[in-house]
Amino acid sequence: MASAGKERKWLPESWLQKTFNWRLVRGFGQSAPATLSMSAPFIGYAILYHVEIGNWLGGLGGFLDEKGSPQTCQQMISFSMRLNLLYCGIFILGIGTIVYRIFAPEEVKSARTGSDYVVQNVDIVTARNLRSMFVTIKSRRPEAVDGLLGRAPWLSRDKSLKTASDALKQDESNHIKIDVLRSYYNALDRHSARWAVGSVAFLFFVGFGLLSIPGVAFSLRILCTIGHDVGILGSLPE
Repeated sequence: MASAGKERKWLPESWLQKTFNWRLVRGFGQSAPATLSMSAPFIGYAILYHVEIGNWLGGLGGFLDEKGSPQTCQQMISFSMRLNLLYCGIFILGIGTIVYRIFAPEEVKSARTGSDYVVQNVDIVTARNLRSMFVTIKSRRPEAVDGLLGRAPWLSRDKSLKTASDALKQDESNHIKIDVLRSYYNALDRHSARWAVGSVAFLFFVGFGLLSIPGVAFSLRILCTIGHDVGILGSLPE
């Protein structure tokens, strides 16, 4: 039973883990617009619903708020509805960004990919650092432990730190460093706070969806007008 307990069946990571992870939401979560969106829950209302905002957002030659008539394509969404969708979309994106900034691993926030993380740290990482990373790998993805231990037994804390340091100096190709760093990054990216990853992705999806509705409606109205002008949709009544 002891030997069976030590043996772990290696399992490949699922497609969901490889694609639906912190790197998926990092692109927007680390961006400047995301940083600005975090202010929406606190000051967005005061800005968007200012008494003068209608004069700024409801313009564009009067076309945005122009009421439908027999000579024009009907307006699909009113200005007040567009403003509500804009506020709700930015608000939800701001909440998602806050969750991302709190729960996303620092390693993922500082490096776009595992390769970038390796490049940033391969020359400065120590045996002590690698052994700490190995503990995290062991707890987040134990299936990957045996392969690393088979090549570098000194990663286990059963060995002295001096033994680990001496063994690391002999790894002139840096293969062990690279493999541990990449495994550590992937373990954090794909196996940390999965519920938070799902929450952030959902909030971003809903937020961008709400922001897209006014734009889609406006684009359809323009296409409708163009279609009537060129005769594709027939002529508008005089």
